[in-house]
Amino acid sequence: MGVTVRRMSAKDAPVAAQVVISFSREVVPSGYMVRLLGNPANFLLVADHNSEVAGFLLAYTLERLKEAARMVFIYEIEVANSYRRIGIGTALISAIRDIAVGEGIKRAFVITTYTNTAAVAFYQHTGGECVDGGEVLFRYSW
Repeated sequence: MGVTVRRMSAKDAPVAAQVVISFSREVVPSGYMVRLLGNPANFLLVADHNSEVAGFLLAYTLERLKEAARMVFIYEIEVANSYRRIGIGTALISAIRDIAVGEGIKRAFVITTYTNTAAVAFYQHTGGECVDGGEVLFRYSW
């Protein structure tokens, strides 16, 4: 048996909540999960390997102001330790690419740090191009 990637929808909220618990031990309110997954601009992809959850990818569609084109922001991708290096992450990237292309979206981006060498190598392996514009990420907490 191989890898199966499926996009979660609002009806999959209980399954998605279990994915969150299994990867982070955080409990997400069911209403929030239904709202998140009910928004067509949001993507939660779950990868199964031999009928077990092996990883997930969370991404968002972003509208652009200076060009009439949407982009996909890959916000988070995680693969369980026991399933790393067998193609789970690659399958998730491939699936989000297929969904984006199907929706007419031609570009995506993901943010990481140079010190996260495993992530840098993974994104390069899956066709990502490192754009070093000297960007610095700032976060606000309100």
